[in-house]
Amino acid sequence: MEKNLKAYELMVIFKPLLPDDVRKNAHTIILDAVKKLGGDVVGADVWGKRYLSYPIKKHEEGYYIVYELKIPSSGLSEIEVALSRITEVLRYLITRINSPEEKGKNLNKKVIDI
Repeated sequence: MEKNLKAYELMVIFKPLLPDDVRKNAHTIILDAVKKLGGDVVGADVWGKRYLSYPIKKHEEGYYIVYELKIPSSGLSEIEVALSRITEVLRYLITRINSPEEKGKNLNKKVIDI
């Protein structure tokens, strides 16, 4: 397992009308996939339900959660496979954070327990 962990941001858009237990189950799948790689979820910022710019799979709204991850770069494909298997996910985006100490300094976050 690679010890060199890099910082990433993962934005996930879930279907908007999911029951809490289904969303928590999908959240657990994401956490387990990261831990399986030897990574860590540093934080999760819940944006909640928002309108989409365009319909995705016939949905005009989505439930947004942004995760801050530390994972080996070799594990990105495994995270993408895990996300593609979660049917509740409409879209996701993984972005590398080049300077984690500067990220989000001026943002107010609603953080969920991990």
